Amino acid sequence: MKLIEQIQQLEFPAPLPEKLLVVEQRFDAPKVDDLRAATRKALEESGILGRMQAGESVAVGAGSRGIANLPIIVRAAVERLQEAGLKPYVVPAMGSHGGATAEGQKEMLAELGVTEASIGVEIRATMEVKEIGRIPNGPPLYQGLDSMAADHTILVSRIKPHTDFRSHLESGPSKMCVIGLGKQHGAALMHAGGGANFQRYLEPAAPIYAANTNFRGAICPIENAYDETAEIVGLAANEVGTAKEAACLERAKSLMASLPFPEIDVLVVRQLGKNISGTGMDTNIISRLMIPRQPEHFGTIDIAVIAVLDLTEETHGNVSGLGLANITTARVAEKIDWVATYTNAATSGIFGMFRVSLPITMADDRRALQVAVRGCAQEWETARMVLIRDTLALDRLWVSPSLRQAVADHPRLRVVDEVPLAFGMQGNMTSPWQLSASSEPEPAHAAAR
Repeated sequence: MKLIEQIQQLEFPAPLPEKLLVVEQRFDAPKVDDLRAATRKALEESGILGRMQAGESVAVGAGSRGIANLPIIVRAAVERLQEAGLKPYVVPAMGSHGGATAEGQKEMLAELGVTEASIGVEIRATMEVKEIGRIPNGPPLYQGLDSMAADHTILVSRIKPHTDFRSHLESGPSKMCVIGLGKQHGAALMHAGGGANFQRYLEPAAPIYAANTNFRGAICPIENAYDETAEIVGLAANEVGTAKEAACLERAKSLMASLPFPEIDVLVVRQLGKNISGTGMDTNIISRLMIPRQPEHFGTIDIAVIAVLDLTEETHGNVSGLGLANITTARVAEKIDWVATYTNAATSGIFGMFRVSLPITMADDRRALQVAVRGCAQEWETARMVLIRDTLALDRLWVSPSLRQAVADHPRLRVVDEVPLAFGMQGNMTSPWQLSASSEPEPAHAAAR
């Protein structure tokens, strides 16, 4: 008997709150008003543009993450390069994503809005690489032939906290050189040693790319708590992997969104996906790491049970990160592409071992929430339940009445409405999501992606 047929028989009744408080969370959030001007300024003031001569070619590397305003930033960079008489083209810089194929990676760029039509230049992609050096007492480093063929290479690389490890350098251009320009070869080598490899090798790798390749620097967006562009910083190649990149990371951390409660008994996540985070759900938000041989103390929030109800369309069945949850639904299980998921997990090495496990799977949303409440070690009346769309959209929360006083006491929070927690005939949630859809603006990250 198949899994879905078996779980249709399962039900573990438990009371659930009849109503939820609709809570608005406000963050201090600087925002770039003129993205085109900020991108051009980053290219010029960093000295990146000054290292190039008219008539030369430039590979512009764009990654697979859902960076806010990515097509606008890439196009602005391309246009400024063209104004200087240069010949830019775009290359995917995304490790093993897109099924580790050139066409798959071009498709991922297209899903993020980066196409030849939208950017105005050719997109060239290959997974072939060449070794460009070796870290002393460490692994070899690689660069893809698509970017190597140009006279110069630059990256559009967001700087943010990583979801797998902590260091002074995390997600940013130093990592994007090794993983993005290095394609699947670079990704596999670095992930094989877990977080320790990144902590040891990103800093010494950066000057090797600066010295041995055509890498000239990076345009680095930093985002605010609403998933909007807060700043755009230009880093020359000799600044990548240095204190300047580390300072940008600290700035990014200071602007991050967060869940506002120190303890949550049940966190309900409407959707998980690779377009939300490399781990499906941002580990910085849920304070779960789930990596063998690494301590689990990864954040400040204590969450007892996490339930994931659905996948984003953009993740195409890749459920990397689903193992961070305790409970999911048959709807999720039926959408899983195990080939894409296991390819990603195997390339990620130790990072992927726990995170692609299938959690307790229930037939529908109602039964999933009931199991979550039964498993959170609290009576249902006092259980602190929080519902979110995903780990990027934290400006609006739906919380159980047991959190009313905590909301009142928090300076960033206010109750704006109450809605029923309701389910349709098939057991899937009809509120709060549908009731809120007509009255709420589309989340910032949905528009950006």
